[in-house]
Amino acid sequence: MKITACVLLATAATTAAVMNSSNGRTAETVKPGETAKPAPKLEKPAGEEKTAAAKKGDDKAPLGSSDFYPSPAHPIGWRGDGTGCYPGATPPTTWSRNDKGEKKNILWEVKLPCHSWSTPLIVGEKLFVRSDPYDLLCMDKNTGKLLWIRSHPPFVAVTEEEKKANPAFKEVEPLIAELQKLNDGFVAAGWTQELYDKKYKLQKQINDLTAKADKKYALPPDRWVESWTGYTASTPCSDGKCIYFSSGDGVAGCYDLDGNLKWSQYASLAAGWGEHGDGDSPTLAGDKFIVPQGIHALDKTNGKVLWTMDYSPKSTEFDREQLGLYRFAFNGTDFVVMRGNILRVSDGKAFGKLSWIFSSPVAHENMLYNVHQGGGIYYNKLEPLPNGELKATSVVNGEYHGAPFPLDDPKKKDDAMANFWVPSPLYHDGLIYCLSNWGKLIVATEKATKPDEVVVLNKNLPFDFKNPKHRKTWGCGIGASPVLAGKYLYVTDNAGCTLVLEPGREYKLVAKNNIDHLMVKGCEQGHWNDNYHEVTLSTPVFDGNRIYLRGEQNMYCIAEK
Repeated sequence: MKITACVLLATAATTAAVMNSSNGRTAETVKPGETAKPAPKLEKPAGEEKTAAAKKGDDKAPLGSSDFYPSPAHPIGWRGDGTGCYPGATPPTTWSRNDKGEKKNILWEVKLPCHSWSTPLIVGEKLFVRSDPYDLLCMDKNTGKLLWIRSHPPFVAVTEEEKKANPAFKEVEPLIAELQKLNDGFVAAGWTQELYDKKYKLQKQINDLTAKADKKYALPPDRWVESWTGYTASTPCSDGKCIYFSSGDGVAGCYDLDGNLKWSQYASLAAGWGEHGDGDSPTLAGDKFIVPQGIHALDKTNGKVLWTMDYSPKSTEFDREQLGLYRFAFNGTDFVVMRGNILRVSDGKAFGKLSWIFSSPVAHENMLYNVHQGGGIYYNKLEPLPNGELKATSVVNGEYHGAPFPLDDPKKKDDAMANFWVPSPLYHDGLIYCLSNWGKLIVATEKATKPDEVVVLNKNLPFDFKNPKHRKTWGCGIGASPVLAGKYLYVTDNAGCTLVLEPGREYKLVAKNNIDHLMVKGCEQGHWNDNYHEVTLSTPVFDGNRIYLRGEQNMYCIAEK
């Protein structure tokens, strides 16, 4: 039996609806617990259909090609189709930007309203990305020009009945329209300190007043400063017709490509908000929009809840700290790995549980590989069972952590997180590429049958680590996952350094590239407390001969000029 990998994820998002579009209409919010009619039969995921001749702008072109366009059968999200492989891409291998702003092969850079871990999403000529605390941005991928911004504070989930029953909500209503005007100001003028300050203060006012009116709508604790993810770490996904997104503030929703809201949905995340916030990205599977924030499946056409799972602290099935989500098809049935469990997409039924992970797993043939956050890899063999069920069995095991990796002495790094593994693995040509938070690359072979046969390459990569003491050092380090674009591996650290490597069992460095952008002290309210290099925790995306990289403040388009 073969697995078809589809849309993967490992970061946190935002959604539901402020304004519909330039006309300012709002869409109806679906109440939690509503049940939609049974969904139609799932479409086959990417790779299961017979290959047809590719034409410009369709889903038959290889991912990474500028001719590729997503579809319901071939949706895209975090790391493209979830594999991290862009076979149709032809990106540059060299580029640079120094701290004086001098550039090589940087086509454009644009300062965004606020920070986010979210990975860019390319749909046709448009680029979509997130911005904290709850914005969805649309840009022209060729110029970097902002086209529209939509904000989704929890207030958008307040029903008309709640507004009538609680007059305190009336204070918030006019502020939402004011927020959209500030968003339009960013679109027209770009980033300015004045606009940023106004937007920051207004968002805080909206959040405080909403929580005061009803505490259930209070935002979870801010994890951007104290931990990792913020509210918009999850990457949106698309079927080529709409943009779907979920969020750390509990809002999920759907827009068409022109910024018109189709629907929004809200589920409080307070009970399940873990130590590190929420870093999962949503995914599409046929008619379903799978939302890790709350663990439920929504009808993608209207946002109605189709099934939901309990992931509150009382739950014994779901670990709030297991952040990786991954969709794959096995034996004709769609599954997702979510919160450490393998769930059937059609009804949410669980089949097996993976060891504690922060990253998403990756699948090939009848194997599912996942990296343990403490340094090791699990080889999970999948076997089909009757009625669309499966069994997962770990087949290469050491004493701990599946097959353990050779680890560094944390004292040599002066950091307790030297042996922490958050980036998601990459499968290519029989090898699994695994990256630690401090730049150790482990290449494992799929042919291993014993733990001592797993590792074929162990290399501490030559990153510069220019942010040794930035605010997330103790719990983060590298956050971007390795990707394969064309014939090369691209691996990015947390300070704008990207290494280009030849894939394989031997270490072969092709190029080392740096984007140096110094952040001045206090350039964002309450978020930066010292001068340091712009942090890059988002995984790069590839489109034709271009690379798109989301920095903490700036979006970069990298291409040969």
